[in-house]
Amino acid sequence: MSDTVTGQEAEAVMGPHRFRNNQRMVPAGEAAWKLAGDNGMLDIRVDATNGQNRLRDVRTGHEFLNLSSCSYLGLNSHPTVVEAGVAALREEQITGLAMAEFRIRLEAAHRLEEELAGLFGGPVLPSISCGVTSAAVLPLLASGHLTGSEPLVMVFDRFAHFSMNFVKPVVADETMVLTSPHNDMQFLEDVCRKYPRVAYVCEGAYSTGGLADLEGIKSLQEKYGMYVYLDDSHALSTQGPNGEGYARSVFRELDERTMIVASTAKAFGSTGGIAMLGSSSVFDFLYRSGPMGWSQGMRTGAIGTTLGSIAVHRSPELGVRQRQLAENIATFDRRMKGRDVRGTGSHIKFVTVGENEKAVRLSTELYRRGYYCSAMFFPVVPRGQAGVRLMLRGDMTTAMTEDFVTVLEDVLDDVLDGAA
Repeated sequence: MSDTVTGQEAEAVMGPHRFRNNQRMVPAGEAAWKLAGDNGMLDIRVDATNGQNRLRDVRTGHEFLNLSSCSYLGLNSHPTVVEAGVAALREEQITGLAMAEFRIRLEAAHRLEEELAGLFGGPVLPSISCGVTSAAVLPLLASGHLTGSEPLVMVFDRFAHFSMNFVKPVVADETMVLTSPHNDMQFLEDVCRKYPRVAYVCEGAYSTGGLADLEGIKSLQEKYGMYVYLDDSHALSTQGPNGEGYARSVFRELDERTMIVASTAKAFGSTGGIAMLGSSSVFDFLYRSGPMGWSQGMRTGAIGTTLGSIAVHRSPELGVRQRQLAENIATFDRRMKGRDVRGTGSHIKFVTVGENEKAVRLSTELYRRGYYCSAMFFPVVPRGQAGVRLMLRGDMTTAMTEDFVTVLEDVLDDVLDGAA
């Protein structure tokens, strides 16, 4: 008997591809990554002892400023944060308990929960990553187990992060899943009018530039009782007196219809993720649910660095770095006004150039001149809208931002003009 699978047989066993399609996405993505790799823009190995503003390629000696880091305030190298991680390991003398935290956890982990709750004004559930939190929470939200109801219709914003979209097939086994055009409040209201129980899944500051329509989302929540699941990973720490982020500028007091999740591995400067809850009633339940209940609790070093970052968040230095970040954003927006750049008002910018080759060329030339910015392609962005993503930071001076924009303008003009 032959083990060869015919085309007809392969088609018969192929998935429905309702919410993901590896056969389509992987070849397109791999072709783009090969292009970036062939131009030396992948696997750059660096010495980071001089900080992100002066990384050094250990193989070539080339020095550059890193504009692809999500550490938007530079707290990942703050001495208080680093030393707190070292101190926690020395004090506990164990890297972690390697078991489900709802059974046994370090007292330091409990103290972390209390410190986070005090910082952000309500129950906060920590985890090893924001992606793990979404994988645990979204299927339970879909099935109605977080709302004490029947299943909810789950509406994902089209630009919702991959860590949330990745869970769509699982969520679709529990309930109806819809994809909304980006920030389309009319689409969302039409769904709310049609169905009695709806949850909206979106980001606060989007990873490829742009901000959520928080006022519109809040209005629909108040009008229809819609549940809001909002990932504010790219804005946590960057604004707010305690670094509570962009989402909390409108959703100030959380209730049982709102959950804000975020990564603490970006501007917060540590590692892991958190879920800000409007009620403590689901706290213990979530701790033992799905990926949250597996044997990968927060490691001791991560608990320490998170506590260290909380200390910085409670100091005047947080405001200093936030203001510098805001100054850098204003400088960039003023200089690049009129260009095809997404992300006005945000620290995340996306410069669209169209073709993959142009995106890689722009990224490569910027790197040659001392700045690393990531080329982005389909499926991260729509086909034909490739470009370069860059992140401004609060540990960059205004002069650094000015110098970068000058180089960006020059290189961008060359790329768009098709110069050799």
